Amino acid sequence: MSENVTTKKKLPYCPLLSAGASDYRICLQENCAWYVPSTKTCVAYVIGHNNVLDIKAKQGR
Repeated sequence: MSENVTTKKKLPYCPLLSAGASDYRICLQENCAWYVPSTKTCVAYVIGHNNVLDIKAKQGR
């Protein structure tokens, strides 16, 4: 049973499909239009990460 839980923890959740849902939806990865293969993550995470870096850069000025 612990192997199954470990496997589930490794699967990323889709923030776009999971928004407003009562349960999380698993990321479809290469089958998703929002997936960025070069970063192996969802475009929502990439945009969020870039925005955090931008905010930190502006705060440092």
